[in-house]
Amino acid sequence: MKKPFYSIGIIFKNEIRCLERCMKSLQPLRDAVPCELVMADTGSTDGSRAVAEQYADIVFDFPWVDDFSAARNAVMDRCSGQWYISVDADEWLVEGVKELKEFSQVKNFPRDFAGYHIRNFQAVGKLLEDNYLDFIAVRIARLSTGVRYYGCIHEGWSGPDHKPLQIMTLDSVWFHHDGYAYADEEAQTAKRSRNSALLKRKLEEKPNDLKTLVECIDCVRQSDKDAAVKYVNQAMEGVRQKWTGWDRLGVIVYRSAVAVAMTHKLPELLEWAGQAEELYPDSIFTKVDVAYYAFSRCWDDEDYTSARDWCEKYLKGVEDYRAGRVEFSERTKGVLENASPLWERKALVLMPEAYLRCGQPEKAYEAFQKIKGQELEDRKQVELCILMLIRLQRTTTLDVGALLAAFWKQINQPTPDEDAAAARRKTALETAAPAFTSKYFAEEERRTDYIRHGCTVFRALAGECSQGTAAAILGTEDRSELETLLAGVEAWGELPPLALEHALLEGARFPLPGKPLKIEEMDALAARMARKDGPLAGLAVLAADEDLFDWQSLVWARGLALAAVRSCGWVDMEQGMALCRAFAKIEAVFLPRYYAADLLCDENIRLLPPMHRFGWYCGKAFWALDAGDSAAYVRLLRQGLESCAEAKPMAEFLLKQLEDSRRVQATPELIVLAEQVRTLLAQYPADDPAVEALKQSAAYQKVAHLIEGPELGVFGGLKQ
Repeated sequence: MKKPFYSIGIIFKNEIRCLERCMKSLQPLRDAVPCELVMADTGSTDGSRAVAEQYADIVFDFPWVDDFSAARNAVMDRCSGQWYISVDADEWLVEGVKELKEFSQVKNFPRDFAGYHIRNFQAVGKLLEDNYLDFIAVRIARLSTGVRYYGCIHEGWSGPDHKPLQIMTLDSVWFHHDGYAYADEEAQTAKRSRNSALLKRKLEEKPNDLKTLVECIDCVRQSDKDAAVKYVNQAMEGVRQKWTGWDRLGVIVYRSAVAVAMTHKLPELLEWAGQAEELYPDSIFTKVDVAYYAFSRCWDDEDYTSARDWCEKYLKGVEDYRAGRVEFSERTKGVLENASPLWERKALVLMPEAYLRCGQPEKAYEAFQKIKGQELEDRKQVELCILMLIRLQRTTTLDVGALLAAFWKQINQPTPDEDAAAARRKTALETAAPAFTSKYFAEEERRTDYIRHGCTVFRALAGECSQGTAAAILGTEDRSELETLLAGVEAWGELPPLALEHALLEGARFPLPGKPLKIEEMDALAARMARKDGPLAGLAVLAADEDLFDWQSLVWARGLALAAVRSCGWVDMEQGMALCRAFAKIEAVFLPRYYAADLLCDENIRLLPPMHRFGWYCGKAFWALDAGDSAAYVRLLRQGLESCAEAKPMAEFLLKQLEDSRRVQATPELIVLAEQVRTLLAQYPADDPAVEALKQSAAYQKVAHLIEGPELGVFGGLKQ
């Protein structure tokens, strides 16, 4: 074997999940350049050792002594290459073999250390590609320098006299790391506990070390508020007193302080953010991390002007970072926490709303165009975008429809797959649905900034989705056009009821010829239109006046009438009577065509569904009333109610209407006679035989309806 140019060093313990992936990713480098792989097992029990032995040139046991530097130095002691590359078991080489090979062919290097890029993923699954932290890690060293690791945790190489290392960067070399992404809560807690103990030991050895203090802050940030605040105050005091490295690490201290303030809702957040901007205005950590946390706090506080200003700074900082407009010294200070697409996307989604709240609709329009709908995986983000477009439509005359059309096209892209697109589409339609209600219309019209109904923005999607078709329907009164639009509806359950109401009120035929519906579909549509202040009762009356010999029209009329009767408030006497008449008429046509003739009789009528039982009695009651037999009318209504308790509100309405009409029609002589009879009855106890005799008299029968009223009967011992 040739003398290795690279010695690749790895320490591992129980890494069976990822160790072979790491080994395989290094193989192309080992094939291209003479390498040796030296690995230390610090106590594996899960089979990792067997995997390591398949790939490594040297594998040895190193008992864990709570010191990462000790383990890594033990690996370096067994290496014989010219340059050392440190790799973790949960990392894998993604790209850069070519540059590492070219590096091996250069005779003389002016520097002894090199860094490469690491992408540290923070989540698994669909979020894996978007939620990460990028940083440059100094992981390559010339072995002839005799360099050693120091620090029991977050170990690093020390230059002569602990001066900063002279580093070169291999810009095309990228490793990925997912150890934190896959750690469950128990593993994370164990790791934090271990790291916290090691960092405390490290801090005891060097209490004024700002780098270690920042590491302590980040270790306990989520889990221990008191400890995090203690470390923050200590580190910020160190910056004020200009401890060693304060000028380089000061912005990292402030960034970590602001992050702690965000996590634990500390009031000092904006004060610290302002100080960071004053002291380190050009640092990428101020422009990105500090700006993002300040933006988030201002948004939570509903300070939209400040949120807008911080968000503008943040987005500009991310743009600079992505474009490489960041000094090398900045890139090696630490890890940017909010530069990944995940956090940028959150800011981009909120930015249009901030502009609109600040009275800058044109800016909001422009900002919305930067959102990429196909990348949205958070349901809340899709909701915010749809609501934003509705508000922008309601309050401006801008062509918001063009924005919606582009956004709709984006969210329907199968990214990362069709399931994600379907979820985005469903969320968008569900979010838009309330904007297609009469209540929402009324609330919009009461607003001082109202220009047009927000749902009209969906006209841009006519024919593409239910809300688009609904908006187009609401925007026209032409019967032919309405019927054409209705003919394009496939999912009636998704069409906003307000649109169908509008089409019916404008005279559109429904159901459409050639597009028959099932009875359950018609009933569901009618039920969705049911509301006390809606036009359903009027639509049922109109349906009763139509030609009911067509089965589809008849069943639809029946569905409208039943839904209207069930939802009617029974306050408007004229409308109520028209609905009752329509219900009776429709039932009179429907029942004999739908049921066998021998069912429609007193002895078998109970075999019908309850409301149809009442409909049968109701129709007979109106025949009696129209024939002048009010006593039969009352009796039939009572029988109908006995067979269907659900009809009580309607029956009460009809009987009250009869009573009121009788009182209006009563002559002065009858009213005087009724008072005389009532006075006479009051002289006797209710159970006196004289009372029963009086009630059988002709005089009483003339005025009984004025004394008793046509009250509902008592069935089964209970007042109906």
